[in-house]
This record gives sequence, C-alpha cells and structure tokens, in this order.
Amino acid sequence: MTTTSEPDVIIVGAGLGGLICGALLAKLEGRKVLVLERNPDIGGKIMSYGRLHDPDLTEEDYRTSLAACGHSKIVYSEPDFPTIVEKHGLFKNWIVDTGWHQMSVGPRNRFAQLATALGKKINISPTVGFLYFEDGRFQQLSEIVAGWPKESQDERRRVAQYTSRISLEQSHAYDHVDYQAFLETVTTDRRVIDYYGLMGCYSAGLNDPATVSAGEIIRVNNMNNMAGTHFQRGGGGGVVTGGFKNVATVFAEVILENGGEIRTSSPVREILVEGSTAVGVRFRPGNGPEEQVRAPVVINNVPARHLGRVLPDRYWPLDYRQRIKTQFPLAGLLGFIGLREPIETGDGRAGDFSIRRLPGTEDLGVIGGASIFSFEQTSEADPTRAPEGKCLLNTWISLYPENPFGPAEINNDGLIATLVDRIYDFFRARYPQWDDVYEWGYFTQARDMYGLSVSPGQLGERRLPVRHPTLHNLFHAGDTTEQWGIATDGVGHGATLTVSAVTGKDYTRLLAPWGR
Repeated sequence: MTTTSEPDVIIVGAGLGGLICGALLAKLEGRKVLVLERNPDIGGKIMSYGRLHDPDLTEEDYRTSLAACGHSKIVYSEPDFPTIVEKHGLFKNWIVDTGWHQMSVGPRNRFAQLATALGKKINISPTVGFLYFEDGRFQQLSEIVAGWPKESQDERRRVAQYTSRISLEQSHAYDHVDYQAFLETVTTDRRVIDYYGLMGCYSAGLNDPATVSAGEIIRVNNMNNMAGTHFQRGGGGGVVTGGFKNVATVFAEVILENGGEIRTSSPVREILVEGSTAVGVRFRPGNGPEEQVRAPVVINNVPARHLGRVLPDRYWPLDYRQRIKTQFPLAGLLGFIGLREPIETGDGRAGDFSIRRLPGTEDLGVIGGASIFSFEQTSEADPTRAPEGKCLLNTWISLYPENPFGPAEINNDGLIATLVDRIYDFFRARYPQWDDVYEWGYFTQARDMYGLSVSPGQLGERRLPVRHPTLHNLFHAGDTTEQWGIATDGVGHGATLTVSAVTGKDYTRLLAPWGR
C-alpha cells in the first residue's frame, strides 16, 4: 500500500454537496482539496447524458450510470431502448438528466448564488406557468381560483398571509406535522386545503400531503415569496440550461483551477480513525493498489445509510444510528418522451402541468387515493434539450420506498406497469395527435431521486449534523444532512453549513438573506 501526498481536505464523493464544499474551500480558503469519487464521472445524482455531454455514450454505460447515480433502472420503453439510442439518436440529438431536477426559486437558487460568489455562472432556463387539470382541461392556477366563490378566494388570501408571517425559527415547530394536518388546522375551506395540498405535494415530490412536512413547505414557500419568484409568471422553478450536470462541472472547475484534484474511479474503502479523530482515508485508484492519504479535514458526501461500508456504526451514537435506520429517500417513476413537436402550445407551454388524480389510478391502492401526475415540456424552457422543432417531455409520479399505510410502492412491478399504461392512456385521450407526434419514450424506476424524503420525522433537528458527533475533523455534506430546502437547492444551503463548521466562519452569508 502506498501513501500519497497530503492535501488539506479530503472529500469523499463528487456529488453536488462535496463539490460545492471543495470549491468554496479551494477558492476562498486556499485549501488544497482532494476529491475521491467511486464512479467514473462526477455529479452524483445530477448526471446529464446526450449531445452536449457524451454523444457517443453506449447503452451499457448509460444503464450502469443510472444504477450507480440514481439507483435507477429502465422499466419500460417504446420502441425498445436500443432503437431509441440507435435510430432516434437519444445521446447524439437529445439531452436527458438522471431524474426530474427542479429547484426552488429558479434562477435565484442557492447553488447559482454560490457559483456567482466564486466568479462563475450557472445558466438557468426558468419554467413559466403552472397549470392544473380541472374540468377536462389544463388551467393556470389563477384561472381556477378566479372561478371560486368570493369566500374561498378571500380564505386563500388569508391562509397565504397567515403562513407568510411564520418565521424561519417558528416554522421548525411544524417540521414533524404533516401538511394536510397543518392546513386543516388553519382553514376548513376544502378548496383552499386541496389547492395548497397539491402545491405542497408538487414541491416535495410526494403524492399525499399527509406525508409532506409542513415546516419544510412553509420555509420553501416563504423563500419563494421573499425572493420575488412565482411559478405562474416564471422563476419559481427551472432547469439548468444544457443539463444539470453543468452544475457539477462548474464547481469541479473551481476546485481544479485552485490547485485541487478530483480522482474518479477511486472508491474509498475506509475513513481512517486514530483515537477519536478522522485522519484520512484508504482508497483504491482505478485498478491499482490501495493507497492511503491523510489530511487534517475529511468531508464525507456519502449518504449516512450507505456510510457503513467505510465507517463502522460504532462511531455513531445510538440516537444517530436510529435516525439513519429510519431515513428513506424520495423515489418515483420518471418518464422521458421524445415528440416530433410540442403537444401544449398555448399559455404555459414552458411551464409545469399537474393532475391531482391521474385517470385510472383511483383503485390502485396508492398513497393519497390516486396518483398525482406531473409533466413538463422541458425543451420549451430549454431548447438545448431537443433537436430544433422537436420536444422533450419529462414526466413524474411519486412512488413511496417506505409506506406508513401499506407495502412499499417502489418495489411493486405490477403497479409500475399499470401506471405507465395510465400515463399513455391519458396522453392519447387528451391529445388526438399523440400517436402522430410520438417518436420514443422510456420510463425509469428511480429509487433515490433525493436522498431524504421531505416527510415528518426526517427533517429539522432529525437531520444528521454536518459536524460528526463523536469524531473530530470529520464533517458531512450532501442531501441527507443538516439544511433546509428542496433537493439540489437544499444541498447548496447544506454545503455552506458544512464549510462554516470546517472554517469557523459563517459561509451562509454568501446566500441571499431569504436563503440562509
């Protein structure tokens, strides 16, 4: 076993949390950073594939990457997947991501703010519009509300004002209160409850407001309000122009430009501990012999539930082990569909479309009584995603990996096959031109779209701390640790907390006040 030269900071894992931490420490603290990644590429769950990334990607490499990065696999394709790759040029002509990667406050999200602080720019294509399916057609939310009785309209405004006055500190009282229960304590108006319940589910990526943390949704909603963003007018959501992998690339560039090193295909075998201090790691670069490298700071970006392969459980106190054991990720059924032209061409074509009860799912026994179904014409917001004139359609349905009301949904192959059928049934019924414009489509079973589901019992003080509770010089980053916010945007906040713990400085000050 050989020993490499010693950096100032070792980061285990080149996911977004690790890369942001490394970039901040390399550029703003002058630390010599070494990032070790077990996979052949950086990015963790925010991978992108296709024309601007690797147009010569093979089907085998794609399937391997999906399994490693998103714990995903292809469960349906029409035509067969090799035909989608070869005949339709999936990787030569299109750009697809690992999953559905929306972020709060669109172009003003936290990781974009941090890139700006580091002298870089992340281009965001905002989605514009949020349309809800009611009375047989998609309508902007404002249209739906305009059709309510005046009493319900007034009540919606009152509830909005009430929640906007809940401070960040006060919101944590609702971390382990489900959003359905919260709404039913502040209003009895069923229209208002259903309206906000749908929006909470959409933001959290879950199917039932009874499984959504009210505290987290209150914080995210208030952040959007303070940032001045709005789903319907644009800015409340968005996609990274050219693919989400570009986010990882930006922060990796900062590390490399400031003397750091990133080693891929270099799995860490063990975090080295001497006494009560983390002192380095043992890893295997490529197919070579194992090496040891020591550093005064180790930052772990591996989710805690997978950390046992490099750090024994005994280093976690009992309470933390219990938290890790009960953590579960956000999972779902994701669709990627190539069309000859967009199917939605009017107001909101570059926005998000959502259906509270996908027809034909009412009797499937899913949590929430029927499946929420959402889709976006991603290439209408970001034209780089599809050939000129064509349309990349992304779809999403939540599938629960842990089910407080029955069997886990993510493992139910029969349910997944039925949901795919119902999605195609809806598109064909809604759009008479569907079969004429449809070119290809495939669906993935994604077990880990986001490392921690936005559910009561997992957030707030139940998240794992960025500073390890028993080992000195060991810190944690990523989407399962201390932070608030949804998905990639939350990871940006968490990274500032990790770097603050490492340096003793307040790195949350790089974020706008409403995102700290």
